[in-house]
Amino acid sequence: MANISQLVEQGEMIIAGPLGKNAQAYRGIFVLNTSDTLKAQELLRGDPAINEGLLHADLYPWYGSAALSEYLPAADKIWKLKP
Repeated sequence: MANISQLVEQGEMIIAGPLGKNAQAYRGIFVLNTSDTLKAQELLRGDPAINEGLLHADLYPWYGSAALSEYLPAADKIWKLKP
């Protein structure tokens, strides 16, 4: 979780969260703030769970709203409890 927080603070990650049960057994999703696959790989190398082999990252290009980067500041304003 510390790595996720650090990436958010650095503006490198827009969202992260767990996924429900799925056919690929994916545990969660990260949306990184880059269109460069090599930079995304570099950012993920800093994740201890990936480095220890506990989790594996698959990278996919994703195209979404430019306003998505406003998600975290807005979410921080409406949290009832901070996790």
